[in-house]
Amino acid sequence: MAKKHLLLLLSFLLLMLGGCAESSGASAGKIIPPSKPISPLVGQWTVLQELDTKGNGEAATQQWVGSDIQFAVGAVAFGGHVWDKLSYKIKRVKAEDYLLTKYIPPADISAPKTQEIDVLTVYAAANYLGEFMKLDDTKMIFFGQNEVLLLKKVSDQADSTLGAANTNAQDLNKDSNEGTSGVLLGLRMQEGDGYTYQTLWIAADHHQLHPVLASEQPFFPRTSGFWELSVQDLPTAGKTGNLLSARNVAAKSPDMKKAKDGTEDQVYTDPAERIINYIGNDYVAIEKKIGSVNQLQVLPVDKLLSPAEIKVSDLLGDNGLNAYLSVREQAVASLNDKGITSIVGDESGENFGLARKNGHWSLVGRINYQNGGRFEETDFDLKIIPPTNLVSYDTLVLSWHHIKDRVPDAIDAFTSPNRDIALVKTKNKLTIYTIGAEQLAENPLAELDLPEGATVIMAEWATGSYVDSWEKSFLAYGAQALSGSSVRVR
Repeated sequence: MAKKHLLLLLSFLLLMLGGCAESSGASAGKIIPPSKPISPLVGQWTVLQELDTKGNGEAATQQWVGSDIQFAVGAVAFGGHVWDKLSYKIKRVKAEDYLLTKYIPPADISAPKTQEIDVLTVYAAANYLGEFMKLDDTKMIFFGQNEVLLLKKVSDQADSTLGAANTNAQDLNKDSNEGTSGVLLGLRMQEGDGYTYQTLWIAADHHQLHPVLASEQPFFPRTSGFWELSVQDLPTAGKTGNLLSARNVAAKSPDMKKAKDGTEDQVYTDPAERIINYIGNDYVAIEKKIGSVNQLQVLPVDKLLSPAEIKVSDLLGDNGLNAYLSVREQAVASLNDKGITSIVGDESGENFGLARKNGHWSLVGRINYQNGGRFEETDFDLKIIPPTNLVSYDTLVLSWHHIKDRVPDAIDAFTSPNRDIALVKTKNKLTIYTIGAEQLAENPLAELDLPEGATVIMAEWATGSYVDSWEKSFLAYGAQALSGSSVRVR
């Protein structure tokens, strides 16, 4: 039974779909390439202990003890199944600091506290598998999901049958995507003078709808696992604002007290309201409101607590910056024609973000100016497709014209990469349709009630076996099924 559970756990890890870059969050270190193209973990390993990462002193279940993991050159085996096409990233970290980010007191294991140590991130067919922290030549710690396993090497060579089991690897790596789709949908909702956020999980297996799940915080996938984005009030010297932070759900939370009192290094403390417009794997697009001035910003997920912000040239290069400045100049000229001359400059290209339009994410720039003593702004369309490192999937497999013909009051829509389900948003509803013969089905699968004015800020799709993995990860995070009164299944 332990081996069966281990296979299931590690399958979840393999099947997590994330962003385009290696996370450098709290566990960051120096990234160094492997010296030669061999498996640095080669051999047979067994699980000695399941480590307690909850910090509550309770004994771990130890259900993984005795389970085996085998690494050969280019392949890894769990419970008789094989994953191939392995690749690695090696990160050098200070052992004590790294373990604390994982809720593991260094005293709990015989790990060096001060010296630097290697952490290897393993990918199979470019999909994240997990992290392995080598304590010495015979012991290492495996980090994946919310489990931390202490491993011991029992042989320098993998079992000779590992290579022959590659037929299983082919079937698993080519796991069919057809017929099963799910999406993590992020929502922003107005509440009084502020906003609240929610994540929905909507999935269907061969046109059969799963229970719709929800969490109160944005929950999203990255290469390093699933992350949570938090928005918290920031009272500063009698002024109000808020603070954005993000963390891997399997890692230690940031010290928000230090952030709020300004003692954390490089933490912004300006009294601004930050409104989330978009969440991607590695970037967040926001509107930053200071007094009557509203600006757009794109921020890196890994540095939300710092004053860092992204310029147009960081994502689009010099040609993109030149295009931005050219379109902005035309918009400024139009304002000048209206007699408006008090315009805030933006030669560096920082006042930009993302907006939804006709079922797609669009890059927009903003111009802030004064008109009759009032602060105002106008947005302009860059007419540039967002790069994949900003928006990884943004395909509408049905034409917007067709969707509007079918649902006249539609204001947004999303379709799965499998072309099997579509979500159509109106002013206060989200309707789930199956797709057949290149059109929406006659009758929807279900309708969800939404607060009026709710805005979609994220749509991260999973297909095939990823759907089960994501759903279980979302439930483990604490998501709850929506009540029948707010979801009407047809």
